[in-house]
Amino acid sequence: MKITGVKTYVLQGMIEDQSFGWSQRVTRTRQSVLCEVSTDEKITGVGEAFYFGGPAKIAANIISDVYGPLLMDKDPLDTSVIWDSLYNWTRDQGMKGVTISALSAIDIALWDIKGKAQGLPIFKLLGGAYRHKARAYATGLYEPQNVPNVIEALVNEAVGYKEEGFSGMKLKVGYGIDKDVSYVKAIRQAIGEEICLMVDANHAYNSSEAIQLAQKLERFDVYWFEEPVPPEDLEGYCEVRKKSNILIAGGECEYTRYGFRNLINLRAVDILQPDLCAAGGFTEIMKIVAMASAANIPLIPHVWGTNVGLAASLQLFANLPHFPERRFPAEPFFEYDRSAHPFREEVTLEKFVMKNGYLDIPERPGLGINLNLKFVEKHAL
Repeated sequence: MKITGVKTYVLQGMIEDQSFGWSQRVTRTRQSVLCEVSTDEKITGVGEAFYFGGPAKIAANIISDVYGPLLMDKDPLDTSVIWDSLYNWTRDQGMKGVTISALSAIDIALWDIKGKAQGLPIFKLLGGAYRHKARAYATGLYEPQNVPNVIEALVNEAVGYKEEGFSGMKLKVGYGIDKDVSYVKAIRQAIGEEICLMVDANHAYNSSEAIQLAQKLERFDVYWFEEPVPPEDLEGYCEVRKKSNILIAGGECEYTRYGFRNLINLRAVDILQPDLCAAGGFTEIMKIVAMASAANIPLIPHVWGTNVGLAASLQLFANLPHFPERRFPAEPFFEYDRSAHPFREEVTLEKFVMKNGYLDIPERPGLGINLNLKFVEKHAL
């Protein structure tokens, strides 16, 4: 089998009436970059690049103009060989960020091809499923815009997630310590004590501020505190972790085994959060999982994209080992983005439906999905 083509789709949609903010900015658009790899045996694979913060065409251009020509006539089943070759081609200036996100999309597409060629879901190729369904927590609770009362709007959203059957949800913080505490207090009172509540500052604080906030939030039984400080500040992460009784999570802004080696070796976090669509795809993230397992640090993937990235992350989630293995292992959470998105669910023919707080993990070959090409081609830039 040989690769015969690489195609990208950049989708962008406005969410003016549902715009939302977090500690760094307010967004009125959602963007996605999808990648389709074709072969001479008429088997195609699809992947997604996690990208946020600028024109998504940058990631698409790297896929099509930089990596695409290097893939021609390669065997798509040689995923490790291809990954190392592409990474080395751009490593001088592309060790992190959008370059690795582009590489992630290609790698996911190649694994989709591999699964389809062998008639197996990707989790089988990775070694099997530790679980066949994913306990979902709702990612939402961004700061709503143009509402008369922000706390009231957040409380209503949180209660809605509880009524839908979520056993956990994540609230954005990072707006200032006092405001953060008021948000957390209101939501904890609204959802009760039985629902897990996580907070995410999107690296809004320095270590001293993050420590103050963590200590104030302890009485509200916060499950984890995500990205308390900037991703470059590993020493800050270590300081916060030492002085907080709340679990510290991070890693969505980290890339490849080389970046996660530092987080792991320094014991900077209690929970690692690589994003499959950003950190290097299946080929690389399995190396990160192995490193995390050796250090006995739980890994809960970051997930934030369309159904393509969601399907890929579910395949990974099925194969995540227990941290550690024991008679009654801890059940991990799976991130399920519920924020406004104009085309998240429309890009695939298959739909994901949460049942009793869980998402089923597809057992069809590859990612278990098919692109809705009519929709994608119609809405691609």
